[in-house]
Amino acid sequence: MLQLPKRRRGPELLDLPPENYSQAELRGSLADIRMVNRFLGDNRAILRFFSALVAGISASADRPVRVLDVATGSADIPVAIVKWARTRGINIAVTAVDANPETVRVAAAFTWAYPEITVAVADGFSLPFGKGSFDIVLCAKTLHHFSEEDTVRWLKELYRVAAAGYIIMDLRRSWVAWALITILTRIFSRNRLTRYDGPLSVLRSYTDAELKALADKAGLSGSRVVRAPFWRIVLTGRKA
Repeated sequence: MLQLPKRRRGPELLDLPPENYSQAELRGSLADIRMVNRFLGDNRAILRFFSALVAGISASADRPVRVLDVATGSADIPVAIVKWARTRGINIAVTAVDANPETVRVAAAFTWAYPEITVAVADGFSLPFGKGSFDIVLCAKTLHHFSEEDTVRWLKELYRVAAAGYIIMDLRRSWVAWALITILTRIFSRNRLTRYDGPLSVLRSYTDAELKALADKAGLSGSRVVRAPFWRIVLTGRKA
């Protein structure tokens, strides 16, 4: 049995100031992330838990299910959620935020055909929304960018603005996942950011137990950590 790798601390290229990469590289990296989300199960994992939470929320023509996606990237997960909701006749309103203005511009272009989605610049550590402003709060593949202390801060802020529940997905640290993503990024991408950040993201990620401990420290009530395919883990729960 392979020994679990120690959690890495060094920054990814996308964690550095924008002058360290070009806008073309950023857009290429976001396109690669969209492909991964679609084909390696990220979208399906989010929708699995999202459908369970939505079942307990009353929605109507006058009152949509309010969703917040923090660190949204291209906002491809909000698009997947809106498509899912449309096929089921569920009225939904998604706010997708990211701290990087150029990333938000990419998201705005990607979501132009989905009026249910509003895109804006916002810092996930200090969200410009009141307590319980959204029924469901989402965040995908972001926690591994943070230290343990910052992860607790981030989780507290997501929990603060959630009224009904939350879904927070990330990678699960393992040598097998690292080897797989290293091979895939070299086969399917020539993007410098993708090739460097992808494998490092795995080594910076948490294990199930580590993430659950951080959620408990952040005071997330009713939280549970569930494994999803391709070395994903999902932290989810309902709020009373």
